[in-house]
Amino acid sequence: MIVDLTADRLEDCARLFVRTFSAPPWNEEWTRGDAAQRLGDMLATPRSVGSVAVTDGGDVIGFVLGHRERAGTEDHLLVQEMCVAAAHQREGWGSRLLAALEHRLPDVQHWYLLTLRDGAAAAFYEAHEFRPASRVGVYVRP
Repeated sequence: MIVDLTADRLEDCARLFVRTFSAPPWNEEWTRGDAAQRLGDMLATPRSVGSVAVTDGGDVIGFVLGHRERAGTEDHLLVQEMCVAAAHQREGWGSRLLAALEHRLPDVQHWYLLTLRDGAAAAFYEAHEFRPASRVGVYVRP
């Protein structure tokens, strides 16, 4: 089942976030507290929107979170975080999470996100009509 992401689901999402992004291919170092703060800050962003995948038993197995941004005369969606539990990947949950956001945001035509260029996540997003930006680069310091 897919439901709207609300503050009462953040702890479960933070635990999933830590498990997912601490494992390959990301191998990032996250604490539950840091993940909860990150996701809480994102959810508190004006015009944030998110969806959560929940099992029949109530376990959170995936989520997507982003926010609308005004660009000229229309809104764009920045997808800030998305993850699905490793045990439930390739079961269609990621696709259903994106579809749930599309359903909630029918007026938003332009979506964007950041991910590893050549990883499995990139292949997933490309299969869902995302493509590498042709005119925009990501610059980092240092």
